[in-house]
Amino acid sequence: MGQGMKFFDSIATRVWAAGFKAITTRCEYCQRSMTLHSFSAHKAGIRMRDHWYCSSSCFGSAVEAELAELAVSGQERPDPVSSMPLGLMLVSRGLLSNEELREARNEERETGEEIGELLVRRGSLSEKQLTAARASQWGCPVYSVPKHGLPAGICIPPTFMRIYSMIPLHYVASTNLLLVGFVNKVEYGLLYAIEKMTGCKTQPCFVTPNDFHLQMQKREYALEHSDADSGEVKFECVQSLAEMARILSSYGAHLEADEAIIGKCREYLWARLKTGPKEVDLLFKAS
Repeated sequence: MGQGMKFFDSIATRVWAAGFKAITTRCEYCQRSMTLHSFSAHKAGIRMRDHWYCSSSCFGSAVEAELAELAVSGQERPDPVSSMPLGLMLVSRGLLSNEELREARNEERETGEEIGELLVRRGSLSEKQLTAARASQWGCPVYSVPKHGLPAGICIPPTFMRIYSMIPLHYVASTNLLLVGFVNKVEYGLLYAIEKMTGCKTQPCFVTPNDFHLQMQKREYALEHSDADSGEVKFECVQSLAEMARILSSYGAHLEADEAIIGKCREYLWARLKTGPKEVDLLFKAS
């Protein structure tokens, strides 16, 4: 029995000691070195772009520099233009006559309503016909969303889903591929931002407006009834990059975040703070 206990103690000691493996790292901003133990390394400082920052002050300075670079250069790719206007696509498919197209264009100029939505409202097209035509415009497939939906696996800020009429549909971990459904047009700038912020690859497709609204309702309901700390915080009136950096630094410290990722999507600067599996998105509308 005594030998057995000694053997057990020796194993436990080695495992316990392994948790104290020393890690020496250097702050990218102030160059201060710090020796951390692996079991607590995630609670000290914060990482951003493969660099480590020892304090909220150093992190804030680095964030301001990162935001300034994004504000000047941007991080998104321009959207390609679809090959054929929607109206001509509908005429070529025999879904619309030239006379109906002229009438629809006149009404579009008068009302400002998008021509596809106008034609559906008038009963000239079904939602499915419109979605198929838009998908053909952009060279993408149409995806029929199952009634029960699919777990997306990748979180996207609800603000972007509403603005761009898009929704993450399904994530395939084995290929690191996220299927993203659009209603009106493919927003390649958004897809690029998602890839930068999440590290996954994206594949666009099209969904009907009805499928989009149903999935959004389900996600909003799930979010309202969830106890998760992940979510979105939006700032519309931040006046300076320095103020944005202070806000990000403050949130990072409050959340005890261990990683920050910053990108840009159209008029928004998008920051994601990660604390283990929890993620909080901060959106700053650029002036």
